[in-house]
Amino acid sequence: MIRDLALAAKAACSSDDQESLVPIVHTLKKMAELAGKSGLLSLENELASISDPFFNLGLQLIIDKVEPENMADILDADIYYNESNGRELLKKIIIREGLLRIQAGDTPRNVLICTKVFLGKVGSETWKG
Repeated sequence: MIRDLALAAKAACSSDDQESLVPIVHTLKKMAELAGKSGLLSLENELASISDPFFNLGLQLIIDKVEPENMADILDADIYYNESNGRELLKKIIIREGLLRIQAGDTPRNVLICTKVFLGKVGSETWKG
């Protein structure tokens, strides 16, 4: 997990912006379920459905079996040097965390818990269902 207070301040955004990121958290959980059942290479079938370039890059790195440390370095470089702010930066941080946890073999529940923690302004009623 990235622990950088300056980065966290740059990623601050409204409740509405945070709520708009909930589908990404659910997508990451579904990918963790798929990877757990069918293996990491099964995620290749999901590439076409991911339009976000950062998410797509991270998924491709997993499929290509890039070492976790190298994957984290690549994703971190994008986060730190592509000057994202607010919602876009928070989205990248959530995607990074989720993909690294999927690559590590974490359970879908743990992927959900460890990604939704970034969305502190989203009410608990949004997560039901």
